[in-house]
Amino acid sequence: MKIAITGASGFVGQNLIASFAATKHKIIALSRSPIENLPSNAEWRHCELFSTTSTLEALKGADVVFYLVHSMMPSSRLFQGNFRDTDLLIADNISRSCMQNKIKQIIYLGGIVPQGFISKHLQSRQEVEGVLQATKIPVTVFRSGMVVGQGGSSFEILNSLVRKLPVMVLPSWTQSKTQAVYIDDVISILKDSVSNKKYFHQTIDIVNGEKLTYRDLMRIMAEKLKVRRFMFPVPINSTGFSKLWVTWFGNSHYALVSPLIDSLVCDLPQEKPLPLIQKFISFKTFASMLDEVLQKEIKPISARPKRKISHRKSVRSIQRLPSVPKRNSEWMAREYMNWLPKVFRSLILVDVEPSKDLVAFRIFFLKKPILLLQYIHGNFEEDRQKFHIIGGLLTRTSDTGWLEFRQVQNKKYSLTAIHEFVPSLPWYIYVITQAPMHYLVMNAFGRHIAEVNGNLDRNEIANLNTK
Repeated sequence: MKIAITGASGFVGQNLIASFAATKHKIIALSRSPIENLPSNAEWRHCELFSTTSTLEALKGADVVFYLVHSMMPSSRLFQGNFRDTDLLIADNISRSCMQNKIKQIIYLGGIVPQGFISKHLQSRQEVEGVLQATKIPVTVFRSGMVVGQGGSSFEILNSLVRKLPVMVLPSWTQSKTQAVYIDDVISILKDSVSNKKYFHQTIDIVNGEKLTYRDLMRIMAEKLKVRRFMFPVPINSTGFSKLWVTWFGNSHYALVSPLIDSLVCDLPQEKPLPLIQKFISFKTFASMLDEVLQKEIKPISARPKRKISHRKSVRSIQRLPSVPKRNSEWMAREYMNWLPKVFRSLILVDVEPSKDLVAFRIFFLKKPILLLQYIHGNFEEDRQKFHIIGGLLTRTSDTGWLEFRQVQNKKYSLTAIHEFVPSLPWYIYVITQAPMHYLVMNAFGRHIAEVNGNLDRNEIANLNTK
């Protein structure tokens, strides 16, 4: 059996690959950059998750796919958008590729859904679940809190904070309920679920039932490290300052820390593990997990590696548009081309050459187009339209960038995105002119779609009432 692992270079991915080394399974390790020291039964394949073509090719021949990707780090020099929209787009690419490759099972590791308030970070995990489940492929959803082990982002942040800070000010959110689970237990459960019909179409919390708060995690960590730490609770629940000091002293990136800290105000359920996974929970307490980690000698924490980008001045922009379930993505693309010149009046002209599938954006006093797009005809379903950026005064390359409009999860969500665009303007000029202008234009287009779709809905209702 061939098992593809997305996020293979990450903490869980690396441990999962190692666990399959002594098995007969063939492992396909997917990542953007090459992975060294893979076991003999594993092969590395390049996978650009933002590209449907790349993910489709990377999953060829696979039977089962592990989805271990969470996109909270920037993938280009300039990124416009947020991690929720990025997660949605990547999950859609994987879903489309799984369906076309006739994958037999998708296994996803997300986050535990809290009681009451839910953060944007955990909302995003739920959205990903929905996108994967909409494929009708058997999906197994696992949810966990902090995964304890050397290399886990949340664990390493906690470890670094307790080691570096002799005095710790504890906001109110440190009293929130949480869960921790050891990496080996997680891996055992993930392995057991492969092609196991007992797990098909199941959503399972990987928990050990221990009742913990974030303050408890810090206290137990200090005890196990044998360091004295002064902890002072304060009646403040703001996460803004916490993000800064966790970034500074936690040896991490703000883009990663910010959504994680926002999630700490949520109370996670503290239930016991389901019978299906109970036998795999060997570590019943956070203290026992730390004993195991410390036995293996924690190495010095290195800075988080920078993600490779295809061009040092590349741009990625992803925006969520209002849902238009009665329209398709071709309508969105054409509405955008019709709407854009009306907004800029006579300043920007849009010329469409249907015979050549070309769209040219021009300024009336310039002979050359500022952007030249080519519609990629016939390669995609009706819920995705793609245009390659093949020229124009505002682009430095003619073979890297593309613009797309797509609908996700049976038209529940709508997205527009520009990928790998390399501007010709000097960078310091681009970031204060073209970049914010594109962001504002797409936000305005989103409002236009909402207005048009709302008007159409009311008209249709009125027509129905007159019949």
